[in-house]
Amino acid sequence: SLLKALEEIQKVKFGIATQLSSDLLAIDIRETLYHFGMITGEVTNDELLGNIFANFCIGK
Repeated sequence: SLLKALEEIQKVKFGIATQLSSDLLAIDIRETLYHFGMITGEVTNDELLGNIFANFCIGK
């Protein structure tokens, strides 16, 4: 699951670099969260997504 999470993070980084729409970025972010959740046993999507969108200029 850690390698899958890394793959998804790389997709997110590429999406940001190429100005991919925030809707599509959110899909990759959710996939990343899923894989981290598989490792930790718990995922809070709303908290992490809220933090990401509050701290990074995504889709603006």
